[in-house]
Amino acid sequence: MVHNEAAFSLLELLLVLVLVGVLLVMAVPSWQQHQWIAGRQSAWLQLQNMGLQQQIWYLQHGAYADDVALLALAPETTGYDYFIALTDSGYLLSATIKTNGPQANDLQCQRLTLAANGEVKSYGSHGESNICR
Repeated sequence: MVHNEAAFSLLELLLVLVLVGVLLVMAVPSWQQHQWIAGRQSAWLQLQNMGLQQQIWYLQHGAYADDVALLALAPETTGYDYFIALTDSGYLLSATIKTNGPQANDLQCQRLTLAANGEVKSYGSHGESNICR
């Protein structure tokens, strides 16, 4: 009596697991890059919104706000901390990655800045970076 049962052999199962592992190794870094790019874009939008809120604050109070809490901003979740520094020419807005946030390992864009005159700069682990703009 011969029984023909359809089943996977151990070798076939291991081969499938290896292929899935290889695909994951190739896909995860690309996915992480896209997550970082999305976080950077969200941070840039938040800085631009802060710049608009600074102009509104200036029109209402005759001076720029010196604290992010004074601006009417939506809650931010991209993994950046936001700061305002008053300068002789107005203000400098900056977004710095949170060390424990989703952008923590993004070494190319650790700090983004927007000045009152519209000048934008970005800094990575090796200094000023043009990748983030």
